[in-house]
Amino acid sequence: MRKKRNDFDAVGAERMTDTELSKKLGSYQRMESIGILLGVILVITGCIMMFVYRNIIVICILVFSGVALFLLVAHPAQKKKKALMQQQLGGFFRTELTKAFGPEPEPATLPIDWAYLKAAKLSTVSFTECTVTDFHEGEHKGLRFSAANVELRRTVEEKSGPDNDNWMTRTETLFRGIVVRCKDICDPTLDIALNDTFQERKKDDITDPAAFRKHFAAHTADGREADDQVTPQLRDLVQKLETSSNSAKLCGLVLRDSELTLALNTRYVFAGVPEELDLRDIDGIRKWFIASLAGMGNLLDMITESPALTGTTE
Repeated sequence: MRKKRNDFDAVGAERMTDTELSKKLGSYQRMESIGILLGVILVITGCIMMFVYRNIIVICILVFSGVALFLLVAHPAQKKKKALMQQQLGGFFRTELTKAFGPEPEPATLPIDWAYLKAAKLSTVSFTECTVTDFHEGEHKGLRFSAANVELRRTVEEKSGPDNDNWMTRTETLFRGIVVRCKDICDPTLDIALNDTFQERKKDDITDPAAFRKHFAAHTADGREADDQVTPQLRDLVQKLETSSNSAKLCGLVLRDSELTLALNTRYVFAGVPEELDLRDIDGIRKWFIASLAGMGNLLDMITESPALTGTTE
């Protein structure tokens, strides 16, 4: 597992002007994009050649060249880009975080790591790789919470080749989004976990009980089915979470021991900057970071205002 708690305090770093920083970040981002694009093209070309010509030497050259471009060009550029952004803008990030959610406790009281994610079982499919970034713990309107950007993956072996006689190993992403933990937020008698059943989701109204059961499995901590505990208020909360943005899709929601844990597939990035943002726009980076903190505040408001957390149907 790779877990990173961002170090915002760069000591002895030479400060750059916005113009200088824009130019440097833009060059790293451009180099990263070119490395990824060319690498993907070469790997895909190699896969096509495998089915068309079956020339092992050519296939190996194309695939290894594609991987090399990623490892030697794209990945180093990505690391330099992130390091420079933290070095130059880290103080601003820390100030805005503290302003929004107060000082962070050391050590964390609501950690989000491999051990916790494994125990919480937010995904019904077991993961073999886990990346946690931008973990932060704070307080919002008296509510103690923690949040992080999380990606869960698993290694899959499957048959491949023209005669289906070869084995290929690939990495499959199970979850990419945010995980949020909230303390002392719900009725202590509640014991229910909702998990996505990975059925095709179109525009079903999941406030309808039948549609909800199609897309989510409900169970208690000891594994018993808990469909009878899924109230209209809980279905309404899930519906609101999924309509909070165009990309949002619930992976898991656990209400247990007065705590709430939420895993939401989304392109939203908490306390960070999305990959697609043009890093030459330094003011845009600052505005996006502040907006990401406001987005977390709105999400927490949506959760705390839901009557689903009281354990009643009224």
